[in-house]
Amino acid sequence: MGETYGCRWCSGDGTPVEELLERPLLDKLGDEVDRYQSKEFLKAAMAVCALTAMADEEVKIEERCGINYAIRTEPAFRSFDVEKATQIMDEYIIAIGRDHQLAKPVLYGKVRQMAGDRKLARTLMRVSYLIITADHDVDEREVGEFKRLCRVLDLDPDNVWGDAEVWSRDREPSKHS
Repeated sequence: MGETYGCRWCSGDGTPVEELLERPLLDKLGDEVDRYQSKEFLKAAMAVCALTAMADEEVKIEERCGINYAIRTEPAFRSFDVEKATQIMDEYIIAIGRDHQLAKPVLYGKVRQMAGDRKLARTLMRVSYLIITADHDVDEREVGEFKRLCRVLDLDPDNVWGDAEVWSRDREPSKHS
């Protein structure tokens, strides 16, 4: 029996792992690890979307567009499949519609898991802000849900709303030619 077990990099010859394994495989593995670690974030984000959109008991087309925009443009969502995210959100919206007293505590629990990461928590609330302002009709029930979600995430609603306004303005395409 030989002393090397078919693994050159383990034998200490200094060969980088990248030379032994194909780079695309490593990239794919990294993406899969990111996606796995972010699965709870995706569920929390879709819970925020569903709770915010259903705060006024209806999901308007503008809100759906705002959600789709956030999923496609927010860097924190880069590794997610848009169709999968939409499917999760739709399930949450249906659950709220069927029995909001049962569904909401479960969804708040998913959101609460992000309270320990201030950056992710603020990202979730930017998505909520986009949904609320998507139809240019800021409903008090939606604002109430925004404040509730901020409390779940241990964030100050007034600070987060102000930051979201600035962030939203900064993301608007330039009106100059």
